Amino acid sequence: MISTHFHRMTAPRTALSLVSGAVAIWAAAGALGLATGALAVSAELEGRLPWQSPTLAATGLALVVAVPMTLVAVLATQDDHRCARAAIAAGFALVAWILAQIVLLRELSWLQPVCILAAIGVAALGMALQDERARL
Repeated sequence: MISTHFHRMTAPRTALSLVSGAVAIWAAAGALGLATGALAVSAELEGRLPWQSPTLAATGLALVVAVPMTLVAVLATQDDHRCARAAIAAGFALVAWILAQIVLLRELSWLQPVCILAAIGVAALGMALQDERARL
């Protein structure tokens, strides 16, 4: 017999799931684009990448941003007690990724401030969930 359990997600968990899920999709698409060459990288920019490797950059993007944000999105939908800490860590990881990108590549993009705002949002929602749990 198949049993289903429905639970109502709180507004912060819903927002966290949506924002972290969107960031995870963007990061996974970016990593795939870099790894396959579908995202064009100029020779000058490629020369600034560690070991001049878009594939290594794609792997880093997937491991540092896409995987943690995916984990946060899943934990948020499952009402998992680890969600708050994961969200805070994933938010800080994304900020670190963007800062490293700016330092290493010495190039600015409109997407970087958008990602910083998303990272701050994810971390703030994680902190809100942590406070919510502490009150229970």
